[in-house]
Amino acid sequence: MSANDCIDKIQAAAKAAGRELNLEEMIEIQEELQGRIKQLQATDDTQSTEEAALRAADELSRKVKLAAVIEKRNAMLNARRRAELVGYIRNQWADRPDIGLESFLVGTNVARSGSRRSVAAEQKQLAQGYIAGFLNDIERDGLMPFLTRGDLEEDIADALWRIGMDKPLDGIGTEAQAIAKIMQKYQETARIDANRAGAFINKLPGYVVRQSHDPYKLRRAGYQQWRDEILPLLDERTFAGNADRDGFLLATYNGLVSGVHLKTGTPDPSGFKGPRNLAKKVSAERVLHFKDGLAWNEYNKVYGTGSLRESFLGGIDAMGERTGLMRRLGTNPEANFNAALDELQLDYKNDPDGLRKFNDDRRGLLKTRFAEVDGTARIAVNQVGARVASNIRAWQSMAKLGGAVISAVSDLPVAASELRYQGKGMLGSMGDLIGGLMAGRKSEDQREILSSLGVFFDNVRGDVVSKFSADDTLGGKMSRAQQMFFKLNGLTWWTDTMRSTAALMMSHNLAYQKGAGWDQLNPDLRRTLELFEFDSGRWDLIRGTASKEADGREYMTTQGIDSIPEADLSAYLTSKGRTVNNAAIGELREDLRGQLRSYVTDRASYAVIEPDARTRAIMRRGTQPGTISGELLRFVGQFKAFPIAVLQKSIGRELYGRGYTPSAYGAGAGKEIIQSLKNGGGEKTGVAQLMLWTTLFGYGAMATKDMLKGREPRPADDPKTWVAAMLQGGALGLYGDFLFGQANRFGGGLTQSLSGPTLGLIDGGYDLYARMRDGDDAAAASFRYAIQNTPFANLFYTRAAADYLFLYSVQEALNPGSLRRMERRIEKQNAQKFLLKPSQNYQDPLGIAN
Repeated sequence: MSANDCIDKIQAAAKAAGRELNLEEMIEIQEELQGRIKQLQATDDTQSTEEAALRAADELSRKVKLAAVIEKRNAMLNARRRAELVGYIRNQWADRPDIGLESFLVGTNVARSGSRRSVAAEQKQLAQGYIAGFLNDIERDGLMPFLTRGDLEEDIADALWRIGMDKPLDGIGTEAQAIAKIMQKYQETARIDANRAGAFINKLPGYVVRQSHDPYKLRRAGYQQWRDEILPLLDERTFAGNADRDGFLLATYNGLVSGVHLKTGTPDPSGFKGPRNLAKKVSAERVLHFKDGLAWNEYNKVYGTGSLRESFLGGIDAMGERTGLMRRLGTNPEANFNAALDELQLDYKNDPDGLRKFNDDRRGLLKTRFAEVDGTARIAVNQVGARVASNIRAWQSMAKLGGAVISAVSDLPVAASELRYQGKGMLGSMGDLIGGLMAGRKSEDQREILSSLGVFFDNVRGDVVSKFSADDTLGGKMSRAQQMFFKLNGLTWWTDTMRSTAALMMSHNLAYQKGAGWDQLNPDLRRTLELFEFDSGRWDLIRGTASKEADGREYMTTQGIDSIPEADLSAYLTSKGRTVNNAAIGELREDLRGQLRSYVTDRASYAVIEPDARTRAIMRRGTQPGTISGELLRFVGQFKAFPIAVLQKSIGRELYGRGYTPSAYGAGAGKEIIQSLKNGGGEKTGVAQLMLWTTLFGYGAMATKDMLKGREPRPADDPKTWVAAMLQGGALGLYGDFLFGQANRFGGGLTQSLSGPTLGLIDGGYDLYARMRDGDDAAAASFRYAIQNTPFANLFYTRAAADYLFLYSVQEALNPGSLRRMERRIEKQNAQKFLLKPSQNYQDPLGIAN
């Protein structure tokens, strides 16, 4: 059979499937055909060229038929998602399409149906569902120590490869086998979910986990070194008969160094075809096949972004984000989103002002929001510059946040205000939250409930750093150092306990209300559920589910959704005019799980404030790491993620989350806050209570910090004290307490609060240089500068002891009389005296100060 005969056969198969191949596809098919013929002859030298060509043509014909079916399916999926988006905006947001489209992408506080059921929320609930389920299974089986200590990674990788190849696991320890089987379970779950959303991922023999590639390490090694080291580790399947191995590896290397593999989605005109289609990208993500699990592990240790555990968690996290994006925007998310915008733009063809505003939003606000959900804002343009900059910021975090857990006590009223928004009492909620903190570690049943709702503990991933920074470009070593730091300063425990307690309270509240119909529900809870597209029919479906019992109370979980009778699901679909079949029933069941999990994971991020996709979009403006503008925004934004998230979430919820009606499209947005309070859309009591309680807790945090420093608490009868407490508690967000004190809630002064700690570090360095140049107290200033910028030196439970035992004596030796001058300055500025005067009580074991 000639090459032309083979191509004709494949073209005939495509026509039979309902389409013709274009010229570009014909060229790709011809290249693939030639490569497959060579591969078949290489593996079986008894085959003639004609036999190999015939077999290759048969294989590619079947592949083309399948691709045509997939393309047709995905074209329908894309049309459906596009219609859903356009219909949602026209039905719910005809007066403000900008807010509606932002709600669809990253969520807003405006209380309309679906305003929190965003693309970002879908990504988050899926990814966190995978991770929480995995960690719960590992902990339930007593495997957590074996997973985290790292010495079993080679065995786990070997076991995963053997499972994928259907080979016996002889010689591998039972713990490594058990961990590998749990990993394989969640990878398979993620694969099936992706296929349902539009991908077509076959089981890959010998698959370990999603291979991570550190672009910084690859660039540092260079192509030749990388090629020489990876080539002996690769299986022949990698090349699939490609004679130009060097060209293939060079193209792969360039793609990995660019960081494009980190992006969640990319544009393409339609269907499943085209190299930039997300479904195709997910389906053909893996291009490097390793000989075995040991080879995979060897490569990962040198060029991966972390351990096998981190690669696995990163892989299912990325799969959750991609699947979530496809679920809401189809297999070509960016192209589908733009097509929907083109259709919505037609609504303003007779409205020049509205059209101008729509196009401005499309180029500005919506572009920055989309960059967050599709991953563009995470791709470094300059890998070296991005890595160096992110490591500097991590260094500053570990030098400045030693007492952050004390400032975090104001999280209690913030969390209580969220529960109040959902219909619970403020004081009662604070009592329950404190009870959860006192109880500490959750029971096994409670952890299972949390895992079903997508809530997990940061002690494995170390995500607590996101509370202070929108950074996500750290290298493995610095990331692990930060993880250790936040464990040592107590913030990981605090965040885990607060978030899990708030999530359990929400789950219990739903179970407690299950006896009430939709119209009888607490109005505040009903309004909150509507944000996630719950209605009377869906509430009736989930309130009848079996509730999980723990600690003598009932909880509503996603596990109960499996028990909903098919007849009830069918009746709901019929009431909505939907076709009833097994696929539709399965989709509805999965959608209910997603709604419930989105409700808990999203509102938990309001209870325990953490920056979400909208916060990051506001801070990063769609810029990329490694660019001048991107890094400048990241430096200036360090430590501001929390206060900006407080303003966006807690204050924004009270202003816009209770029936607020936005002004007409194109009107001045500056008037909207005042309008929301005047027309009743914003709740003055909610804002007032939040500010009052955070101020009280802010004073408690200040007093605790002062006593740890050996000082008396600030006087309660001084008005400046309460202004500082209000700022310390976060009631006024960004401004910290530097207006009436020496440091903001995270340890920096005015310069650092406005420009970020790194630029403050530069300012401090210049001041030090000026002192050295002028001979003005250079030694003491250098010592203070070094201590203030040394990671782990400011842990709240060690710093005071270090001060009195050693550091004060050094300071006095370098600058005699400085301790007494410090005491007088604190007394004058803050009306405070030291409980133990440093000038009289410091220890000098080495006799340095004498």
